[in-house]
Amino acid sequence: MFSKQSRRVLIRYVSVVLGVPLLGMLSTPRVTLGANLKDLIAKAKEEGALNATTTTGFGLKLNQQLAEAFKKRFGLNIKVTLTPIASPQNFPRAAALIRAGAVPTYDAMEGPALSIMGLQGMGGIEQIPDWKNLLPEINPLVRSGRVKPERLTSDPLNGFAVAYLVRVKSLLYNPGRISKDQLPKTHADLTDPKYKDIWTHPPWTSHWDIGPLVFPELGIEKWLEIVRKAGKNAGAVLAESAGVQRVLLGEFAFAPANVDYYFLFKAKDPKAPLDITFFKDYNNVNTALYVVRKGARHPAAGALFALWMTTPEAASIHQPETFANQTWGESELDKRARQLMEESGANFVDNMSGGKTLEFLRWMETEEGRKYDQALGKAIRGQ
Repeated sequence: MFSKQSRRVLIRYVSVVLGVPLLGMLSTPRVTLGANLKDLIAKAKEEGALNATTTTGFGLKLNQQLAEAFKKRFGLNIKVTLTPIASPQNFPRAAALIRAGAVPTYDAMEGPALSIMGLQGMGGIEQIPDWKNLLPEINPLVRSGRVKPERLTSDPLNGFAVAYLVRVKSLLYNPGRISKDQLPKTHADLTDPKYKDIWTHPPWTSHWDIGPLVFPELGIEKWLEIVRKAGKNAGAVLAESAGVQRVLLGEFAFAPANVDYYFLFKAKDPKAPLDITFFKDYNNVNTALYVVRKGARHPAAGALFALWMTTPEAASIHQPETFANQTWGESELDKRARQLMEESGANFVDNMSGGKTLEFLRWMETEEGRKYDQALGKAIRGQ
């Protein structure tokens, strides 16, 4: 977690580098509560507690801040427990509980669309009652019309899952080790022998999984072979945070990573030897969403929390720590991230864009799709 001094560094970074002060972000317009929201709040008070997950980037202090702000927003005096846990560990456990017919551990869970669709197929998530009215009442951007509801919840997860942040894939590099024009332009370029052992490979399949969607002419096996060759060409397989830190030290020249890490490390040190670019063939935009578990002990509190996490208020609390942006948001971080994407001219594939992307996500939930994902995980390591 950042210290108070580090948070001041962020404010100075946004003010100086981005040219806009980071003030007034915590304010939320006061509105008259509708009958349905009042009813949901009353039920949450009766339930007396909330157990929800957060992404692993949210530490103890940040979770405490979110919990207190959430309770204050709705006038709740309940016990709120927020647990940071990685989706690859949490969702298989949730699926096991569903198969066993057991009560869910958590009332609300966050995760990627693909994992959530898996739980939906098992009947493990609940549609938020009256979400069409509750979402605009809780989220001022939706209420004002500046953000369309379908940007936060769309088919086949309408009302079942609501988006609260995005993870935009990018290419972070050390300009002291490699110049921008020397970097790989496409994912297939990562197989080039000239990049042997000078980059780190994240273990997540999310950097590669949409390849068959972008390049349907290649076929699954040929795409897996490209990933496998790239895996053998990498210097190490490291989680993004660790990989970017090694890039900063000059041990590696570049690393595919979320845009978040660029802002995070630049906030710590604006002179850090780190720059950002994007692949020209595609860059995945992974939307993280919240769901309410079916059979949850505290469903009303879970629904309130899920909807509240979509708001600028919630984002203003976690962004100074995580730098996770919302492509629909209006914070200076959100605007800067969008500017980077727009100016790059690169191709971005949003997993919530519907159409062929939705068809691909549904295919990923088939037996064939699951086998592809398993093979992809091995290919990343050159196997």
